Parts: sequence; C-alpha cells; structure tokens
Amino acid sequence: MTDGAGTTGDSSPTGGATGELPARDLVDVRLTAAIELGGCAVCAVRARSERATLDAIIAERVLDIGFREGLEREHGFCRRHSAELLEANREASGILGSSMLFGAIVERRLAALRDALRVRGRARRQRLAAATQRPPCIACSQGASAVEIALVRLVERGADPAWAAAMLEIPFCLDDFAALLLAAGDQPSFTPIAEDYLARLEAVRDRLAGYADHSAQDRRHLMTDEERAAADEAARLLAGD
Repeated sequence: MTDGAGTTGDSSPTGGATGELPARDLVDVRLTAAIELGGCAVCAVRARSERATLDAIIAERVLDIGFREGLEREHGFCRRHSAELLEANREASGILGSSMLFGAIVERRLAALRDALRVRGRARRQRLAAATQRPPCIACSQGASAVEIALVRLVERGADPAWAAAMLEIPFCLDDFAALLLAAGDQPSFTPIAEDYLARLEAVRDRLAGYADHSAQDRRHLMTDEERAAADEAARLLAGD
C-alpha cells in the first residue's frame, strides 16, 4: 500500500520545469507529480500514501477477519485517520465498511475498560494505563514508509542538475526539510539546496519581525504586503501541507 507520491497541495509554482525532470522509475514519476502540486512535496507523498492506505482498507480489508481481529492489538487508527477513514468510505460507497471496523475497535476498547473497572487500586490503574496505549496507526505507518522512500530518492536525485533546481523551488515544511537534510548527511550536492532553504527561512523571520515592528499605529504605513503575508507562510512552514 505504500507508494512515493502525493495528491494534495496548491497549484504548482514550478510549472513546466518538473515536466522535464528525468524519471527512471515510478518513484521518480510520483515524486514529480508531488512536486507539481506546489506545496511541500514530502507532505504530498505522505498524504497520498495515507489516503491510498485508507482506500485500500475500505475496498479490500473490511471483510478480512484477520485484519479486523488485529485492530487494537497489532494496528489501529489515530484520531485523524479515524475521521478520514469514514470520509473515504462515504466517498467510495457508504459507511458500512467503516461501521464494521469501528465496531471492532469499540468492542475491544469497551472490553478493556470493563476489565479495568472490575478491580481496584493499583491493578485498576495498571489496566487503565494499558488501555490508554494504542497500537500504531496503520495509515500513519504507511505514510512514514512512503516518506522514507521519497527522502532517499530526493537525496539520490540531488546530484542531478534538473532535480536540484526543482528542489530549490519546493516549499518544504520545516520538519520534512530537516528530515531531508538528515537523509542527505554530508553530501556536497545538498549544500546549495540547504543554503537556499535557510535563506528563505531567514527572509520569513525578517518579515515576521517587520510585521511586529510595523504594527504600532504610528508605523503601520511602513508595513508591506510581504510582511502581512509572513504569518500565513510561517504557519505552512510549521504545519505542513
């Protein structure tokens, strides 16, 4: 269910440049598609893989008894993906599949809570503590796997001039760019990409400071449109796409 591309984001600022990126396999093709969306390409990879996972569960795994028995034991859904699972089910066919999966989850959580309330004192606290521990979210896990593949490939492609130029235009979110730098390590090909990104961060920082400085009533006439837009830009850097 894991793949290396995304389906969410804004219109592309890179335009036709990504259409000329050399692609040797499907991972490159999907990364190109993620870049063309215009937002953080790594966020797009993550979102596409997570949604593909939910769609596949609705289409193929709902009637899998072993999969349902593994819910709350081996895998589950985080809060966000619980809501997105229902949305994916509604868009596909209705809510029968999600109802069956949610029923299995609620049944096991109910049993754990009832089991805890049958005892007192330390035993109750231990059982309730255990009940708060959730298994890994299957959609999050698949998204993380897709991101790992994408980061490795972006590092490999950093030595290609066309790909390096495209990466200079990607508005990576802060967390994903830090992960990309970690994957790149000491590779010299990533130095220009890193320096360009840090320069963009410094520019955002300066515009945020400018907005604060020019917010006083006697200085508002000095405020620029770029300073007014800085908080929105910073929010995307921090929150991702």
